[in-house]
Amino acid sequence: MSVFAERDFADHEQVVFCSDDKAGLKAIIAIHNSNLGPALGGCRMWPYASEDEAVRDALRLSRGLTYKSAMANLKLGGGKSVIIGNPRTQKTTALLEAMARAIEAARRPLHRRGGFRHQRSGYEMHGAHHPARRRH
Repeated sequence: MSVFAERDFADHEQVVFCSDDKAGLKAIIAIHNSNLGPALGGCRMWPYASEDEAVRDALRLSRGLTYKSAMANLKLGGGKSVIIGNPRTQKTTALLEAMARAIEAARRPLHRRGGFRHQRSGYEMHGAHHPARRRH
């Protein structure tokens, strides 16, 4: 699957793929629209048959929440996260804590979590301990 070619991807602001092997986390966070305010949405844990199915579900659900928020005249946008796994057998405290960390990391701007910085020669990736990074 090419996410960018996926029909359901249209107009999404951000799609984040998250994993934490130790906690068993495989998840997708989709932000459809935040024009009216921060994204409203929840988290679904489901034993998806494929990663493609999970991506499509996150994209469709996040778009639906944008429309629901607008129809309810809320000053909120739409977003949704999905965790790939069986909630009856795989939901653990470690998994949910890993998901909380992933959501928090997705909320921070890229430049604040050790993302990209522009240089004449192009873009350079730098990590959390980069000496030029300012602490906020």
